[in-house]
Amino acid sequence: MTSARTPALLAPYVVLPQPGSLTLVTGVLGATTNWLMLRFLAAALANLGRDGMRKVHVRPVGGGSDQEEDEVGIVLVSFSRDWTFWKGEAMRTGIDFVRHLKSGRVTFIDGLSELFTNTHTPNTPTFEVESGQRFLRDPKLDIVERTVLDAIEHSKHENPSLQRKRTLLFLDGLDLYIAATGRAPQEVNDVLGEWREQVYATIIATAADSPLVQSPVTPLETAHTAFVAGLAHEAGLVMSLRGLDTGAARDVSGVIRIVKASGWPKADNYVQASETSQAEALEEREMLFFIGGDGGTRVWERRA
Repeated sequence: MTSARTPALLAPYVVLPQPGSLTLVTGVLGATTNWLMLRFLAAALANLGRDGMRKVHVRPVGGGSDQEEDEVGIVLVSFSRDWTFWKGEAMRTGIDFVRHLKSGRVTFIDGLSELFTNTHTPNTPTFEVESGQRFLRDPKLDIVERTVLDAIEHSKHENPSLQRKRTLLFLDGLDLYIAATGRAPQEVNDVLGEWREQVYATIIATAADSPLVQSPVTPLETAHTAFVAGLAHEAGLVMSLRGLDTGAARDVSGVIRIVKASGWPKADNYVQASETSQAEALEEREMLFFIGGDGGTRVWERRA
């Protein structure tokens, strides 16, 4: 039986990342990353720490109520899926994206629907006031960079009454942008570095199908390999999804492999000792997962 709740074995890996960290989630055809990204989003919207407890901000005497929630803001940029997809899949996971979008808790940038339509004018706004969505309507890298930076600033300051000290940046399909525009991976990595400096942590999802990352031949494959390899080198945690080596199975959707990469923060980078010990206790592991038709998920240990 599947559940909309995050499976217990997976939960410690999808809670609020460590400050300044990069988490890389890779998928392949038949084992896509969207369900795992949604688990990260759900944990962030619940303000869950690695200990499973909600994080609160303690205010000084005379500063209002003794405690209030240290709200986490989210900027989700998707180059491979539109708002309709994310809204529908989030609902099946128990996330009301529409409510969070209206409250300013979530900022969504659609990098798929109108990026190459050429139906806009230079004065066409990127922000749709009625729905709260933002659209990338020009593939130029400097415009993409500025649009995302503006969204990050909006997330930080949209509601001054809230203690929103942490903004998470979710990037879905940035590798698709590179393939579609022909931009050099290093150029995009430089922009990614600018974005990362402005947010609490970054979670990025890319494709890692064998033709793209193993023995690349074409310029597109070479660029993709360079981009994903660079991300893996900078990441602290890499979560890889793939199908079963033996082929499709009715009750198994795929395999998830979790490894600590070279960017895994050292103990002295953490703010709280309790979070340090919890992070250090995380094990590298390989598990099986099953995604039900209702969006629920099961995760269990893979037997030797």
